[in-house]
Order: sequence, then C-alpha cells, then structure tokens
Amino acid sequence: MRSLFSQRLLGLLLFFSLLLFGCVTTPEQSEEEEKWSMPIWPKPPDQPRYMHEFTLRRATDIEPRKTSSALTGETANEQVVFAKPMRVAASGGRIYVTDSLINRIHCFDIPRRRFFQFGFRFEGAIKKPTGIAVDKEGFVYVSDSADHRVIVYDSFGMFHRSLGNADILERPVAVTVSPDGEEIYVVDSKGVGSLIHRIVVLNKDGEVIRTIGRRGNQPGEFNMPNDISLGPDGNLYVLDAGNFRVQVLTRTGKPLRHWGSNGNGLGQFARPRDMVVDKDGLIYVADAMFGNIQIFDNEGRLLLPLMERDMSDLPGKFGLMAGIAVDETKRIYVLDQYFKKMEIFRPLSDKEGKEILAGTSPLLKLLEKPASRR
Repeated sequence: MRSLFSQRLLGLLLFFSLLLFGCVTTPEQSEEEEKWSMPIWPKPPDQPRYMHEFTLRRATDIEPRKTSSALTGETANEQVVFAKPMRVAASGGRIYVTDSLINRIHCFDIPRRRFFQFGFRFEGAIKKPTGIAVDKEGFVYVSDSADHRVIVYDSFGMFHRSLGNADILERPVAVTVSPDGEEIYVVDSKGVGSLIHRIVVLNKDGEVIRTIGRRGNQPGEFNMPNDISLGPDGNLYVLDAGNFRVQVLTRTGKPLRHWGSNGNGLGQFARPRDMVVDKDGLIYVADAMFGNIQIFDNEGRLLLPLMERDMSDLPGKFGLMAGIAVDETKRIYVLDQYFKKMEIFRPLSDKEGKEILAGTSPLLKLLEKPASRR
C-alpha cells in the first residue's frame, strides 16, 4: 500500500516535471484579480464584509498530533471526523456539530485546544441527531429524530436530562431554547406523507405547553419546516423549507410576516437547508442548491449574499451546504456534507474592509496564505 507521503511526493514530482517541460503555465495575476481570488466577501469592487478564517476537518486542526499508526502513517486525530455533518451550534469558543451518519456530536473546544465526541453512552446515547442549540448556561440541546426526544447535555457532553417521547414528538428535526431556559421549541416534521408539520413547545420538564401550526401554505402553517430560531425581538423565526420561505411568529404562534419564494434569484430559495438569527436580529439562510448564505434584516430585506456552490473545495466554495451557525462574535460557521468540512468566517470591521480595498491592510499577507496555514 502506497503511503500518503509517497502519494504526495509522486504528485509533486509530476507537477515539477510538467512545469519543466512547459506543460504548466502560471500567468501572473493583476492586483485586481488577486483581490477577486482572495477568500473575502463580497468581492471587490464592493467593500469586503467577511473573510475566511479557518477550515476544520480533523482533531489535529486544533489539538497536537498523537502517535502515528504504523499501518497508515496517520494518527487517529489526523483523520477526517465528519461522516454526515448536519447542524452546528457555537458558543463561548466551543463548536458542536451533529453527525447523523455515525450518530454522534463532535465538539471542537477551541480555548482548550481539545476535540471530543459524545452522544453514544448510556442514557445519553442518540439514535439520529439532527438539530442542536446551546442555552445561556452552556447546556446543549440535541433533537433525536429517531428516538422522538430532545436530549440535553452539559457543555462537556455529559447527559443531563431527556425531554419528550413518542407520545409527544413524531420526528423532531430542530430545536431552540428561550433565553430563560423555560421554553424549548421543537420543530416536529414527520415527512412528506404526513400532516404533522408543526412546532411543539415544551417546558424544561418536557411537558407540552402548546403546539403551533399545521401542514399548509397559509400564514402560520408549515410544509417541511427544518429549523427554528428565537430572535432578539422575542419572535420565532421558522425556516419553512417546503414553502420556500422564512416565517416570523410570536412565541404564542401568531403569524407576523413571511418572505421568500421558490426560484434562483436574489432573495429566493431553491433548497434551503438551515437558518440562524444573530444577536442583532439578522437572519442567515443556507441554500444547498446555490451553495450560498443570504443575509436578511428582520423585515426580509436582502442585505448580502455570501459564498457559492463549487466543486473545487476552496474557501467559500461548497459542494453540499448543510448547517450554519453564528456565534456571539458574529463569526459564521458553515458545514459541507460533500467535502466533509466546516468553514469559519469572521466579520471584517468597516476599517478593515476599506483597507483591503485600498491595498493597505495587514490582513492581505494573511489572506494570501493557504487556508491550512492561516
């Protein structure tokens, strides 16, 4: 079996042999072309608002390498950890990712430079993790669509309690929590052939407080809803994927407004996969068909589209976009199921964006480096 090192060496030799014989050309880029190729969005001549910060695939992306295997030449923590990353939540430097193929939750603990997994032991064992949320105390809520419940863990992945059962929840696919922790909002969507497309509101003991909505396309009705967030205005934001729209409701379920339609234009949706509302009330919607994120204000006005669908596996390019999250620093976390990666983008200040356009930013040297070396 050819080692990974041998494969890389062979590739380098092939490249240099082609280069020597004139089969590879490397035309110089103009200064404007270099700005376009940098991992910043939007692209010049518009002022950049976000930059690619890092890509996570392996435990070694944040923690030291361990002893390597004599068979493969790789350490256990050098292997790609994702199988089918679904949803992501980030808070306080910890990034949690549900993985519905291996039925675990991954955690990248950035401050402690540690990676760990949970959701596979004893009463905390999960059958099909889908949605995920973190409350202000650091407790992690995970919807288990196969076991009809929401499992609550502490920030280190230890089982805390279980909410719901098959009598209450049919197929929970997403979850969010009120700021005081008293109400848990669960998207319960059984599937295409079912009439159960609703929001179930539980108290912290797992008892039903109320249900919101039914299947349909009228205000307050849902068709294949797949995510939910509580905005800083106290309202519920629901990604009503089968109706290609975002709905805004009060916490008691009164419809307030909605926006979106099926299409490939700006502000439209084709395959909306996930949604999140940040601390300032901006709404981010990930669309797997476009491979992008559209950012709206809370009235549904499109502010900015980011990223694109592409099969080149470069920063800001996605083969099959899945879950997204935004943390308290307004960093954006994006999952890709095709390339089995998570990309992190940080916002640029107004000053930083203007300096990049002017060519005077100290970030320019950093942006020129490969993503793995940032």
